[in-house]
Order: sequence, then C-alpha cells, then structure tokens
Amino acid sequence: MSGAAESPGALPRGELLDHLERTLAEGYRKEIDQEENVWRSLPFFAAGLALQIAATVGIVGNLPALAGWRFWTVLGFFGAIAAATVATLGFLGASIAPARFRYVAPEPELRDYALALSGSPGDAAAAATAFKNELARQYGLATHHNRLITQRRARRRAVAGLCMLASVLATLALVGVTVWTHIAVATPTSTGGQRVPDD
Repeated sequence: MSGAAESPGALPRGELLDHLERTLAEGYRKEIDQEENVWRSLPFFAAGLALQIAATVGIVGNLPALAGWRFWTVLGFFGAIAAATVATLGFLGASIAPARFRYVAPEPELRDYALALSGSPGDAAAAATAFKNELARQYGLATHHNRLITQRRARRRAVAGLCMLASVLATLALVGVTVWTHIAVATPTSTGGQRVPDD
C-alpha cells in the first residue's frame, strides 16, 4: 500500500487499466463461485442432524423410569437439544435463502456497447479505454454486492455450525446421564450402603 502511495501513476494508463480489469474480473469470478459453497455444506449438516435424531430417538427408547432431579435434568437436556436443532435449521435456512446476485451486462449488450464506441468519433485506443473502464466499473459493483451476500451467508452458516455443536454436546451429556442412571438403577444397595451381591 505504501509503494502505491509513493509512486502514483507509475504505470501507463492503459497498462494500469488492464491490471485493474484483470484484478476485478478475478474477484468477480471468485464471488460467483462462492454462491455454490453454501450448497456444498448441506450434506455435512444433513449427516450431523440425521445422527442427532437417531441418537435422540435411541435415548428416548431406553430411558428408565425417572423421578426428581434426574427427570428435570433429562428434560432440560432434551429441551437444549430441541432448541439447538431448531436454531441450526433456522440459521441454515437463512444461509441458503434466495439472494439476488449482481452480474455484468449480458454479452449482447456488451457487444452493442463496444460497437457504439467503435463507431463514435475518436481513436481506437480511446474507445478501448472507455470499454475497459465500463467493464471494470461493472466488475467492481457486482463484486462488492456479491461479497456482502456471501459474507452474510458465511456468518449464518457459522452460527448454524455452532448451534449444531451445542446440540451434539447436549446429546453427549444426555447419553452420559442416561448411562449413569441405568447403572444406578441396575445396582441397588442395601440399607448399609453396600451393594447387594448378585445371585
């Protein structure tokens, strides 16, 4: 950045404009490619949610009779799992919500514009410069607009991932409580606090 400030105009106008156009065109293509990234992450979320549902259903089918604090603890974990799962789906749905991406002008319009410039008074170099300027302007506007969309989608995907992680942790905690409860129910103790030996 400091070098650019120290030597302004070091490149000829034509060469500088070519460099600007190439840079903006590359950024434009990258942002267009980002539109597909949100869909590529869906299988990961789908697999994680499927495992969550399977694990939760398995736990529900194997819960022993619960009372007191155990009942409220298990109920709290189920509530946390449900809330985190709903939040995951909500943020994931928001991240794939339709958005209007901006593109450069269609090819026929660009061709007509180029023909109009070539037919106007002036030399060919001035016409080429005007065309490249317009193309660079469109690349810049579209890239900035599309980048805001992809950044917003990325934030929502990140929050969806954190919510799914919270759901996974709540499920693991629920598994631990369930296993511990099964062990406690399966090993009754005598009044003296000693385990009754198995027959």
